[in-house]
Amino acid sequence: MEAAAVLVGGILLQVVAGFQVALAFGAPWGEHAYGGRAQTVNGRLPPAYRVMSAAAVPILLLAAWIILAKADLVRGGDGWVDVAVWFVFGYLVLNTVGNLASSSKIERYLMGTVSAVAAVGTLVVAVGA
Repeated sequence: MEAAAVLVGGILLQVVAGFQVALAFGAPWGEHAYGGRAQTVNGRLPPAYRVMSAAAVPILLLAAWIILAKADLVRGGDGWVDVAVWFVFGYLVLNTVGNLASSSKIERYLMGTVSAVAAVGTLVVAVGA
């Protein structure tokens, strides 16, 4: 269970948060986010989508922390983490569905795989502790 928590909370979700930070600051990877539907300029997301990327960062980092807290790898959380980890799992399942429906091959295959692995890892943590 600790290995799943480290993989998901310690690595995958933090890498995805880094991707969102890069998008928010104008990285030219906009075609590979938001289902490939955002109108980009030179691959950069428009301002509204960049704000959404910036807003996603604390959510992803909180989700990572919840997973690590559920596995007792970080302090805090107490009883509410037992419930919150299931919300993280649900979020990751919905995220996987969205990624798999994307018109971007990178989002569909790479991010779809990452979110599916993260969902499975979160499930392992949720039922294992």
